[in-house]
Amino acid sequence: MDCVIIGPSDRNQLKKIKDYRKFIKQYGNFLAKSFDNVIVTPDEGVYTDVALEFGKIKGKKPIAYYPDKDTFYGYEHLKKNFHQYEVKEIDGDWYKLNADLTKQALVIICLGFTPGSLIELSFIKYHQKYGGYKFPKLKKIHLFIDKRTIDTKLPKSFEKQINNIFYYSSLKKLKQLLEQRRDFLE
Repeated sequence: MDCVIIGPSDRNQLKKIKDYRKFIKQYGNFLAKSFDNVIVTPDEGVYTDVALEFGKIKGKKPIAYYPDKDTFYGYEHLKKNFHQYEVKEIDGDWYKLNADLTKQALVIICLGFTPGSLIELSFIKYHQKYGGYKFPKLKKIHLFIDKRTIDTKLPKSFEKQINNIFYYSSLKKLKQLLEQRRDFLE
């Protein structure tokens, strides 16, 4: 099973995490035991720190999609990170990447809200509602949000329009949630 990790590029956004390095190591260990692959964008930030720790522990490169056809914003700043990932083209621009990243796995782990992560997780609605007609498995996408990395829960409108949103405050709780949902996620 694979998972997509989304969250802040700005590591300072997780100031309330007292020992950031320990947080990253714990996540890397947990994900290496729980998943075959993690999927991110090859940028920099909290989600990439976790993905790279996963890769170090697992002995393989995390998967990273990039906007190979973007001519407006470009992706030159990502190229310096390509060597750390198994890079894959998204066959589009940043808009397509933001839309398609959260359909690359049935488990989405959110490590904080930013404008970018909210765009990415917003598309879960469309994957579940409309993508599910073409690819029924998309209806099963599950969003797991680490409460330690957010100030507030999602607005009620998100929780009404996106199915399978789960909040957790420890990796032990995340493990329980994944085990409870395993049948739905395969």
